Formats: sequence, C-alpha cells, structure tokens
Amino acid sequence: MSYSVTSSLARALNVLSESMGQGRVVAGATDLFLKSLSPELVDVSSVPELLGINRDHGSLSIGAGVTHAEAAASPLIRLEAMALAEACRQVGSPQIRNIGTIGGNVVNAAPAADAAVALVALGARAVLIDLGKRQHHAAVEELYADYNLSTVDSSSEILLRFLLDLPARDEGSAFLRFAPRQALSLPLVNAAARVRLKGDAIESVRAVIAPVNPAPTRLYETEKMLLGSWPEDDTWRKVEYTAASEVEVRGSLLRCSAGYRQHLVGVLARRVLKKAVERAVKSRMGGDGS
Repeated sequence: MSYSVTSSLARALNVLSESMGQGRVVAGATDLFLKSLSPELVDVSSVPELLGINRDHGSLSIGAGVTHAEAAASPLIRLEAMALAEACRQVGSPQIRNIGTIGGNVVNAAPAADAAVALVALGARAVLIDLGKRQHHAAVEELYADYNLSTVDSSSEILLRFLLDLPARDEGSAFLRFAPRQALSLPLVNAAARVRLKGDAIESVRAVIAPVNPAPTRLYETEKMLLGSWPEDDTWRKVEYTAASEVEVRGSLLRCSAGYRQHLVGVLARRVLKKAVERAVKSRMGGDGS
C-alpha cells in the first residue's frame, strides 16, 4: 500500500487516474482503518481548493477539507450557519475534531454524522470534480447510497466544497443531539433545523433527523404543519407528536429501544425547531442568531 500527500488538485486527480480505480482520496482519515484499505491512498488535506471558509457570490463556501474544529470556531459559520458550528463542535473528541474534515464526515456516509445532518438542514450543495476536471453539484442528501455507503466514488472524484445560501435577516438554524456521553459517543438521535420567518408566520422550514435512514431524513409532514403559522404551546406539542410519527426507527442492544428512540425523535425535533425559531426572531431584531 502506498500513501502520498499532495497540495495540488491536478496531481491528486492524476494519481487517481493512473491508479486505474485502485486509488482512493483521504483527508483526515479518522475512519480509514475501520474500512478496507485501497492499494494507493492520496491525502488531499493540504489541497488549497478544499480549504477555506468564505462568502462567494451570495453563498457561504466551505471547503471539504475544513476540519470540524475550524468550522466550530469560525466566526463566519457561527454567523451564517450556526447549526453547522454546533454540530461540528460535538463531533468525536478534540483530537478527532482537529483532524477530521466536514467532507469526510459526509463521504463516510454514517447515518448519524453530525455535520452531515446540519448540512442537509441548511440545504447545502456539494461541489465535486471528476478525473476529466468536470465539476458538478449535488444536494448533500443525494450523496448517500445506503448505510455507510456514499454515491461519491473516492477513486474517481473529489469533493471540493459545500455551498450554502446565505441566510436572510429573519432566519435561524440550530442543531441538537442526544447521546449517552458528552464525547466519543454516537448519538441516539440528532436533529437540525433552518427556519425563515415572514411577518407573524414561518415562511420556510427544513427539519432533519437522524439516524433513521441511510441519509439524514427530512421531516416533511412536520415542516408542512408549521408553514404559514406562528407556533404556540399547542403547536409545539403537535410538532413533537408529528415528528415522532412520521419516521420509522429501529431499536438496538448497543443503543436503545425503538420506543425510546421514537420518543427522542419527537422531543429533539420540537426543541431544535423551537430554538431555530427563537434565533430567527433574534436575528430579525438585529441579534447574532446565537
């Protein structure tokens, strides 16, 4: 097995092309040895095109090689995409957050990946490049083929960055997780939401829950119920019931029973949506959305 490190995107693509399907892109590689190893590994964690956090033509651009620690600490992400900052702050341990990347969190395709859940709620789009140097875009949720299986072929394409629409003044987002421990523990349930207000009503909403399917899962019925309304106490009770009812969950001897996870889905959906609405109100009033 060979392991090469490059700071050139062109060089990385050439190595993949020359390896004839036997090479594989890695960045933080924190999950590398949990999977079968390819004969040739290409470390792209220093490639400039995969780094950086900036505003780009009305979008927030986040390099796929940005680490969880960088995202959690970024003033720009905290301002424009608080849900992602919160999610990245809770990934693994400090050591993992300092090495693991947002792109890797998505391509690894774990159904409960915290950063991926936040990205789906924020409506993020992935930008990928193939061996012919052709770029294409895909919604983050489209990058999941099955449990722990991505549609991204790391032997023939590279995930470059994520694009998120910049929030309006009256928008808010949030992320929550429930796990047995504060660190080094997979969540029993995690949830993220993005909400935009108009007048005295919710104009748009994205609510996402995991792990209940291979990919982070939109709560469409819950979203539909909230559109055009202003949530009161009774509405939040309905949100909890609807969210818990619209997904099927599985129990696990290693995690918890199906019934307990179903309950957690409803509770976290209510809490994360309520928090996103509160931040939208604060943003409308000139706050920072935190």
